[in-house]
Amino acid sequence: MPVEVAASGPKVIAIAALHADRVMFALGADVERLKWGMALAKKTRKDSGLDPNGITFGAYLNLGCHTDMGTARSLVRGGLTTFARFSVMHGKTEVPTSAGDQQVLKALHSNYDMKAHTRGDSRQAGTLTDDFVDRFAIVGPPERCIERLQELQALGLDKVAISGATRGAAEADAAVGRKLVAEKVLVGMKR
Repeated sequence: MPVEVAASGPKVIAIAALHADRVMFALGADVERLKWGMALAKKTRKDSGLDPNGITFGAYLNLGCHTDMGTARSLVRGGLTTFARFSVMHGKTEVPTSAGDQQVLKALHSNYDMKAHTRGDSRQAGTLTDDFVDRFAIVGPPERCIERLQELQALGLDKVAISGATRGAAEADAAVGRKLVAEKVLVGMKR
C-alpha cells in the first residue's frame, strides 16, 4: 500500500523521505519553498544511502479561479490561513522564508482565531497580503491557474490536492470559481 505523508517542516519532510512513497507538501504553491522541500527530501534519502529519486512529491494547494484577481484571492484567503499557519504554528518558521513573508506569518500567528478556522472573513485572513496570496496559493483567471499548475508540475510534483473556496467567501463567486476550474482549468491541464 503506497504511503503519503503530509509535511510542512524539515523534521517531518526528512522522516517522510525515508519511510513514505510520496511527500505531500503543505508549503503552499510557492516555487522556492517547494524546491527547498524537494531538495531536503532528496538529500535526506541520499545521506541515508537511498536513491534520492526513489520518492515522489505532491502538494496541498489552495486554488481560487476567477476572472477578477481580488475575487480569486478572496475565495482562498480562509483556507490559505490554515495552510500558512502550519509554517508558523509554533511562533517561528523552520522553512526558508523572506523577511516580508516572515512579517505576514508573524501577523498570521498573532491573529489566528481557531473559532474562525478556514474562514475568509476572519481576522487572520486579513493578515495575508495580496503578494503572499499570489505566491502561496494559485489564484486568478483560468489561464493563470493553468500556468501556475504547469510550473509546479515541471518542478516534479506528480499529485496535487486542491482546496477551493472556503467559508466566508461569497457563494456566487465560489460557484463561478468551481465552474471555471471544472470547465477551463482541469480541461486545460489535460491538453
